[in-house]
Amino acid sequence: MRWSPIRSRLLAWLLIPVLLLGGSPRSLDGAQAHETTRPGAVEWAVAVERATCSIARQPHPEPLCLADFPARLEPIDPEGQWWRLRFDQPATAADWIVRLIGRPGVTGLEPAVRLFYQWTPADPLVAQQEWLTVAGFPAAWDDTIGRAEVSVAVIDSGVAARHPDLAGKLLPGYDYLRRDPDPDDEVGHGTAVAGVIAAAADGRGMVGGAPGVKIVPLKVGDQIGASSLLIAEAVYGAIERGVQVINLSLGADTPSAALERAIEQAYARGIVVVAAAGNTPDSVTFPASYPEVVAVGGATADGKRLASFTSRLTRVDLVAPAENVLTTSWDGQEPGWDRRTGTSFAAPMVSAAAALVRSIAPDSSVEWVRQTLRETASPLDPPGQPGAGSGLLSARGAVERAVLRRFAQAWQRADLPVAAGQAQRSWLWGPAAFAVTREPYEETRAGTRAVAYFDKARLELTDPDRSPEDPWAVTSGLLARELISGMEQVGDRRFVPRSPASIPVAGDPDDRLGPTYATLAAVLALPPLEEGELITQTIDRSGRVGNERRLAGYSVRAGPLVPETGHRVASVFWEFLQGRDVVYTGGRFETADLFWPPFAITGFPITEAYWARVTVGGVVRDVLVQCFERRCLTYTPENPPGWRVELGNVGQHYYRWRYGALPDQPPASDPAAMAPVDGSGRG
Repeated sequence: MRWSPIRSRLLAWLLIPVLLLGGSPRSLDGAQAHETTRPGAVEWAVAVERATCSIARQPHPEPLCLADFPARLEPIDPEGQWWRLRFDQPATAADWIVRLIGRPGVTGLEPAVRLFYQWTPADPLVAQQEWLTVAGFPAAWDDTIGRAEVSVAVIDSGVAARHPDLAGKLLPGYDYLRRDPDPDDEVGHGTAVAGVIAAAADGRGMVGGAPGVKIVPLKVGDQIGASSLLIAEAVYGAIERGVQVINLSLGADTPSAALERAIEQAYARGIVVVAAAGNTPDSVTFPASYPEVVAVGGATADGKRLASFTSRLTRVDLVAPAENVLTTSWDGQEPGWDRRTGTSFAAPMVSAAAALVRSIAPDSSVEWVRQTLRETASPLDPPGQPGAGSGLLSARGAVERAVLRRFAQAWQRADLPVAAGQAQRSWLWGPAAFAVTREPYEETRAGTRAVAYFDKARLELTDPDRSPEDPWAVTSGLLARELISGMEQVGDRRFVPRSPASIPVAGDPDDRLGPTYATLAAVLALPPLEEGELITQTIDRSGRVGNERRLAGYSVRAGPLVPETGHRVASVFWEFLQGRDVVYTGGRFETADLFWPPFAITGFPITEAYWARVTVGGVVRDVLVQCFERRCLTYTPENPPGWRVELGNVGQHYYRWRYGALPDQPPASDPAAMAPVDGSGRG
C-alpha cells in the first residue's frame, strides 16, 4: 500500500471542514488574483489498483471496491485507475472519504482543486517589466485590458508609428510643430510614454498597462522641449478628438494661463488629464500642480519608497514606479526597448489605469476617477510624506472599484429608493451585498468574472467592457434554473452536474412544508392553465400537485403565456413586472418602469404558479410561488401592500447550495454602500 505520500495530506484536508464545504470564495478586494482554491462542488479523486480492485463492466464501468459508496463514479483516465467521486452532500463526503483510508485496492486519494486561468500576455519582455506587477496591472487585466473605443492623447514629442509594439495602436494625430498630420517621433520620449500606456499584447516585445486602448499622438516638442502654447493647442485638439484621457509627461516650474485654461476646458468635458510631478525634489512643476490634473510622482522600482528625484513640492495625487521602467524606444531609425527613469514614465502608468477605469465606467467623472485612483493606492511608509500623495498606484484596485461601481448602478436604480425611504416596496436585490468575489466562467479572458451576492440575487459582470447603458451589461444569473436543475453554470454552454437544491423556495429557512427547489424539478414540464383561469393548484414538499377551491378566494388568475418557455405568469406577478414606481436614475428619484426590459431581472417563467402552505416568520401561511429562470417570486396575501409580491432569497439559497454556508464576515467593499452614481458624468 502506498499511503505514506497521501495520508498526511488527507488528514489535513479532513481536519479543515470548511474546505469540504467548498471553502470561502475569494474577495474581489483582498485576495490574490491568480491563486488556486478548492471548488464548491464536493468532488474527490480516488486511484485504485486493478489487481486488487477489479472493474465491473455491467451495467456500467465501476470499481468493485467502491461499489458501496453513495457517490456517482466517473472514470478519469482510460485505463480505469483514477475515478471521480461526486457526492450530493458535504457531510456525506466527509463521512465516507474517511472510510477509504486503508481500504484494499485504494492507492490514492485527493479532493478536486479548482484552477483559475492565468491570462498573461505572451510578449517576451513582460517578465522584465517589473513595473507591471508593482503597479497591479496583471490582476486588473482579469476584468479588462481596455476597450478600443477608449483613447489616450499622448501630448509629447510624437510617437513612432513604425514601432512594432505600437503599430495599429495609433489613431490619426497631428504635428503642431510642422502643422501636418504626421506626428512622428524624433526624440523617443513620446514613443516611450505611449509604450507604457498601450504597447500591444501581440506576442512581440512588451505590453502596456492598457494594451486594448488606442493612442492619439499629438506632437508638440522636439529635442529641446515644448512650448506651453503648443501644448495648450494640443489639449484643445485632444478635446476635439473625443479622447477620454490626456497624458502630459512634461512640465516646467513656471505656470501658463493659456495651458491652464485649456486643461480647465478638458476637465469640463470630463477628460482625465494626467501629468508628471517633475524630477526636481525642491521645485514645483506645472501643469501637474493645477487642481484639475491628476498629478503623479515617482516611486522606486519596487514601489516601496519615493524616488530620490521626484518633486516633494508639487501637489501629488499618487505615485507610480519611475525607475528603470522598461518601455518602447525609438532613435529615429530603429525600434527597440529600453529602460527609462523619471516621473515622465510614472504618469503614463496612471493614464493607463485611468483608461482601464474608463473602459469599465465610461460615465465616471474626472473626480470619481481621481478619487478611485487615490483611495485604492497603497500608502508608502511613512504615510503622508510630501510628494507621495495617497501612495502607490494599484491598477487592480482601481479596476475593481470600477466593477463595484457597475454593481452599484444596477443596485441603486431599484433599491436605493427603498433604502432612502422614497419607495414603499420589497427589495429587488437586498439591503446590502453579503459577498463580493470572483467565480469561474469559461468565456472570460481570465476564466473568472466578478460577482456580488445579495439576498435576492447575484449580480455578475461577465463582460466589463459593455456599456452601462446596455441593460444586459450586468446580469443576475440563471440562479433559480441552476438550483432546480442541479446544474452549476460555469460558461455559456458549460455546466457542472450537481444535485438540485433541497432548500425551501419560500418562507423560513427551516420550513418543512413548502416546496424546495428540488421539488420543482418534477413539475417543470406540466402544462399551463387556460388564460384567465383562477389559480387553485397547490404543491407540497414532496412535489404532489393538488387543488383547493378555497384558494379561488384570492382571485389570482393565470396571466399571459410566455412562448419562450410555455408557461403563464400569474396575474399578481404580471402586474408586478409591469408596474411603475420610484427608481433612481439620472441623479434623481423619478417614477418609471421598475423592470425594463420586463424579464431582464427575473428571466422567463420555468414553472407554473402554485399555492403552498409555508412557514413565514414562524406562522403557516398561504403563499403563491412561481419560479423564473433567474428569480422565484412569491405572493403572500396577508402581507401589507408593497410587500405582498416579493422576490425570494435566491441569492442566499444559491450561495448556500454552492458553498455550503453564508460568509461569516461582510465583504470589504459593498456596492450598496457606494455613493449614488447618477450616470451623467457627475458621479
